[in-house]
Amino acid sequence: MKQTLILFFTAILCQSAFTQEKTEGFDWNKTFIGGSVVLGYSAGINSRFTIGANPEIGYSIFKSVDLGLCGNYIYTGSSYTDGSITDKTNITLSGLGIFSRIHITDGIFAHFQPEFNTIKYKRFIKENGYVIDEGSLKSSSFLVGIGYGTHDVGNMNFFTLILIDLQKDKYSPYRTYNGDISPVFRSGINFYFGRKGKK
Repeated sequence: MKQTLILFFTAILCQSAFTQEKTEGFDWNKTFIGGSVVLGYSAGINSRFTIGANPEIGYSIFKSVDLGLCGNYIYTGSSYTDGSITDKTNITLSGLGIFSRIHITDGIFAHFQPEFNTIKYKRFIKENGYVIDEGSLKSSSFLVGIGYGTHDVGNMNFFTLILIDLQKDKYSPYRTYNGDISPVFRSGINFYFGRKGKK
């Protein structure tokens, strides 16, 4: 299934290349930078705090096709309190990926993103610092999804998207402990380096 989707994506990208105007060399005005912010909190016996960022830099190779590089840096701290003892776990996820966005219609786009992550974790007793478990894991993912947002080359753009991981890596941060898909929701903003209205 994954191979079929990659071939499908490649076919769409090639078709877009032939239906768009040809570009002549690198155009700084079509380069953008931005990304999204991750923030979450839940209180109670099982508390959880998450903060992070997904920066990206890309290039609009055609009016409807963007390619770029993206990063992940997300910290999650969770704790479980049982009486006077708090079992705490800190997880830091960092990684890199490449992405492509194909703008299907005005406002709607498809998103494809293979990425590689390193996950560092430490579980310990908060009161005395006793370490129960710690280590580092590697994982790879292939995120695909659909999004909605503005796409005005040369101007500031907003976007929202939902992603799922098609690759069944056992350590994927986008799947549950049982291997079930856990959808990812992101909202962000991009700024083009070029002048306003430059196409």
